[in-house]
Amino acid sequence: MPSPDVVIVGAGLIGSLCALRLRQAGLQVMLLERAIAGAQASSAAAGILAAQSEAAEPGHTAMRAAKSRELYFSLEEELFELTSMRIGLLRRGVLETASDASLLANLLEKHRWQLGPDVRVLDHSALHELEPHAAPSLVGGIFFERDAQLEPRLLFTAVAQAAARQGATFHSGTAVLSVEVTDGRVVGVRTSAGVIYAPRVVIAAGAWSALIHGAACTTSVRPARGQIVSLSTRVAPIGRVLYGHGGYLVPRPDGTLVCGSTLEYVGFEQRVTAQGVAKILAMATAMVPSLADAEVTGFWANFRPSTPDNAPLVGATEIEGLTVATGHHRSGVLLAPITADHVRDVVTGVAIAQTESPFIAPNAPRGEA
Repeated sequence: MPSPDVVIVGAGLIGSLCALRLRQAGLQVMLLERAIAGAQASSAAAGILAAQSEAAEPGHTAMRAAKSRELYFSLEEELFELTSMRIGLLRRGVLETASDASLLANLLEKHRWQLGPDVRVLDHSALHELEPHAAPSLVGGIFFERDAQLEPRLLFTAVAQAAARQGATFHSGTAVLSVEVTDGRVVGVRTSAGVIYAPRVVIAAGAWSALIHGAACTTSVRPARGQIVSLSTRVAPIGRVLYGHGGYLVPRPDGTLVCGSTLEYVGFEQRVTAQGVAKILAMATAMVPSLADAEVTGFWANFRPSTPDNAPLVGATEIEGLTVATGHHRSGVLLAPITADHVRDVVTGVAIAQTESPFIAPNAPRGEA
């Protein structure tokens, strides 16, 4: 088997989208996946493109998130041309709700810098005009009109198929143990089956990135478990993503609602717990009381790759030829397009001015990212 130009460790959404972009740049790409490609955080996410509703302040992070959200609308058309698949992309907005006047005041203070035609404060009447089935106890909220949603499983399948059709090769069941380095330059990776040689390596292993020896900047990544519950109704009682009561509801066109999520630092304990499910169902019925009669159709748990400051690690490292794309925490789906574009530019040697880079270099001092 000829040596690839690039080995990507991790064949989830971000690894697969990086592979597509690198193949389009003319490089031979091999993806190595320890388990089943896309079976971890990529397919377990809710698929909320909450660029503005989760932006805490103006700056680099908010601009990066908004740009990546907008990239999805061209990516959807590109994937349809390559695979004839749609990804469930809908721009119906995100409504962040408040259950009392104090919480509404806090929301207003948090998001005042964004208020305008696309980010509006809703009083009790306006909220229930937009979402008639929302609980009467919700006193108001903020509506982020440009935020969107998609279906992660459809997205991953389309991206992986597109990458494969462009010539990227996927190898599942291949555990990468370490990055192989000679004289400060990467020369490949060591797997459970031996060494695979390549002059460039991209680590996109999500919550498992810290388990790969030889890439010091990824050692701070740790798993953050999130539990999710799916409910089924004949017709979804809400028309857009709702935040409130410490969670969220994501309606699908088929009447399914994705309800989440917990945030738990319990190592790699991939369990759905009674406490987690109870918390999520209490949140869901508090926001939309009619969901008490909905059928519970599924529940699952998986791991977000978290860093101490919740900022992603994306870019070149101090080891020549080694690039990382991990640590996205709750924003892996949202940031996948801009991450893949940046990884392509780094790996292919495109000059990127520091002021134009969407990410702070992984080895740089951590600050606003």
